[in-house]
Amino acid sequence: MGLMCRLSVLFVVVSSIGILTGCGNAPQAEPTSDTTTASTGPRELESPEELLKKVEQAIEIARKQFHLESDKHSPWEIYHGILAFRKDYTIRKEGKDVNALEWLSSGVFYDKEPWFQKTEFGGRAHPYTKENAFEGHKNQSLAVLAMADVPLDHTFQTPDGPITVADVVNNAKKEIQENEEVTWSLWALVHYLGPDATWLDNKGEEWRIDDLIYMQNATISNDSACGGTHALFALAYARNTYQNSGERLRGYWLEADQKIQRYIEEARAMQNFDGSFSYDYFFQKSASNNFQERLETTGHTLEFLMMALPDDRLNEEWVRKAVSLLANDIIENKDETVDYSALYHAIDGLVIYRNRMSPDHTAQLGSKSYPKTPTASKTDVKVLKPVQPPAIKAPAPPPAP
Repeated sequence: MGLMCRLSVLFVVVSSIGILTGCGNAPQAEPTSDTTTASTGPRELESPEELLKKVEQAIEIARKQFHLESDKHSPWEIYHGILAFRKDYTIRKEGKDVNALEWLSSGVFYDKEPWFQKTEFGGRAHPYTKENAFEGHKNQSLAVLAMADVPLDHTFQTPDGPITVADVVNNAKKEIQENEEVTWSLWALVHYLGPDATWLDNKGEEWRIDDLIYMQNATISNDSACGGTHALFALAYARNTYQNSGERLRGYWLEADQKIQRYIEEARAMQNFDGSFSYDYFFQKSASNNFQERLETTGHTLEFLMMALPDDRLNEEWVRKAVSLLANDIIENKDETVDYSALYHAIDGLVIYRNRMSPDHTAQLGSKSYPKTPTASKTDVKVLKPVQPPAIKAPAPPPAP
C-alpha cells in the first residue's frame, strides 16, 4: 500500500470503526439475583500459588456453569467461548456435550443461514447480519480460529461444498481494503501468514503486514471496540509474532511497541484501589459497583495486558491485584447475570495468565504457525571480495621473418 494511501488512513479509519456489536450489549443469561453487586473492596493479596488456584477455580466455573447451547446461542456467542477455551471448548447439543469446533465445522445453520460460505476467493465465515448474530467485525471469526490455532487444512462444510481455513485466509487477503477496521484482519493474517507476508488484493494492489500495523497504529484506542482493548491485543499479538521471528523492532513495529507500552502504563495509572481497571478504559479513571461492568472492563483490559506484558512483570503487585479481583469476582458472583462476551474475554485473560504462570501449560503469545521462508537476516552485512579482473595474456610474439 503506497505512502499516500497510508496517510489517508490516519484521518478516516477511526471514524469508520463505529462498533457493530458493542461490548455491553450482548445477550445475557437469566439472572438469579440482583446484578448490582459491589466489589468486596481491597483484600489481602494472595500468594502467587494461591492466586493461581483462584484463577483455575474461576476458569472452571466458566467452563462448567455457563454452557452455551447449539440451538439457542448464536455463532457470535459460541465464537467467544472458543476464544476463551480454544479447540477444547464444548457446547450443549440435545443434552450432551459436543466439541464446538467439530460441530460448527459440520455445515450447521443459524437463523436459516450457514455458518460458512464459499466465495469467489475461497470462503469466509458468515458476515454481519444483525447485532450479536454472526460476525460483529470483519474477519472476527478468523481471528478466533487463529487464537485457537486451528490449522490451515481444517475443513468447514458449506451449502456449496467444503472450504478450508486456508480458503478463509485467502478471502481475507483479497478483500482487505484501506479505511476500514483492521484489528481482526491483522490478528488473523499475522498468525497464518507471518510478519513478513506480502500479497495482492482483489484489485491487484500489493499489501504487507506492515501496512496493517501502520493502520492499527493510527487508530485512537478510546474510539475503537471495547475501549481499544481488542486493537491493542491484536497489536501485541502481532508484535510478539514479529519478535518470535528473531527480528529487532524497527519502523512501524517499533511504533507499535511504543503504543503498547503507553497503554500498559495508562491501564496501571487508571487502576482502582480494589484492583479493577477503569470503567472508562483509557479515557479517564473511574470505578463501578456493578459486577457486569467490572467483568467487562477489567476483563477486556486484563486480556490485553496478558498478551502485552513481559514475563518479568506478571508478578508485579498491580497485575496480581487485577487478576485477583477478576477471579474472585467471577467466583463470588457465579450465580449472577452474565454477558457472554464480557465473561469469555475475561476468561481469556485469566487463561493466558494461568498458561504463562503454570509449568503445566503453554501460552500462545504470538504465532509460530505460519510457513517459514528462509531469508537472509536484515542485520547481516555481507562482505564481498573484490572482483578479480581476468589476467591479461601477453601478446603472442610476431612470427619469425
